[in-house]
Amino acid sequence: MVMKMGDKATLLSLSLILLAPQAAANEAPLELEPSSSWNVHYADDYCRLARTFGTGDDALILFMDRFGPGDYFRMTLAGEITKAKKNGGEAAVRFGPPFAEHRLVFFSGWIDEKIPAWIFIADNRIRPLSLKEQKRTYAAFKAGLGAAHVEVSPITAEDEAATTYVEFGRPLRRPVRLMTGSLKAPFDALRSCLDNLITHWGLDPDRLKNQSKGVSPIGNPGKWLTHSDYPSAMLSQGMPGIVNFRLIVDEKGVPASCHVQQSTNPEGFDKAVCNALMRRARFDAAVDASGNPMRSYYLNKVRFHTH
Repeated sequence: MVMKMGDKATLLSLSLILLAPQAAANEAPLELEPSSSWNVHYADDYCRLARTFGTGDDALILFMDRFGPGDYFRMTLAGEITKAKKNGGEAAVRFGPPFAEHRLVFFSGWIDEKIPAWIFIADNRIRPLSLKEQKRTYAAFKAGLGAAHVEVSPITAEDEAATTYVEFGRPLRRPVRLMTGSLKAPFDALRSCLDNLITHWGLDPDRLKNQSKGVSPIGNPGKWLTHSDYPSAMLSQGMPGIVNFRLIVDEKGVPASCHVQQSTNPEGFDKAVCNALMRRARFDAAVDASGNPMRSYYLNKVRFHTH
């Protein structure tokens, strides 16, 4: 959702995936083998895959977070190598060998206040979207919908099995290739975690999988937050923020609850986001396989920043 707030500040969703061709680096990639097993983290609000590759100064940790069912995930890459770009930018990322390169926007940050990291802004998937899918995603972005609400070709089990590495190119001087091995089993584990997560939300994962229609926003979600919702203390400091939120939507299409799944500045932005969404967000309710309205959920994210 794109939420204009005037000349001084803007809120916008981060669900758009930025895809573009990228020239290959001249130097052969540095291949890093795993130095840990895959770890699946069962958090209250998201599921995380994590694994360490390489050792010493070359060591990198790859995080892939999912906030709900689907093919999309949020990546973070942590390690000394990420110091090559301190102020954020665009990175060339490829899930190989079968798929083409993405160009993804990231912020520079820290893990546990000591490990430098690239925190990728947009949700991503292993296979890039086609040009038609990119256009539909961009249209949805302008209308305020997250990427997960756009109909695109699904990622198959064969796609996951064929993906055996993740390569990060520019802005690194030398590309780095993380030798993940087949992603089929790790993503299966992630899906199991998500079924557990949905149950924790008080919803039935099997009923959701078989629903005939998911929740859909009424009107433009970009109007659910306005300039006046930017916390004044954060605005005066020029403080940016990213807030992933979840709404439980009842059978009448009204939010029953709002919960922040992940936030870069919890004390500054979380309350403002949920207060605005509970007042203004309205939906066409989800419909189950029998045609009856049902409780479901809506996920999206908001980015606060000043010009």
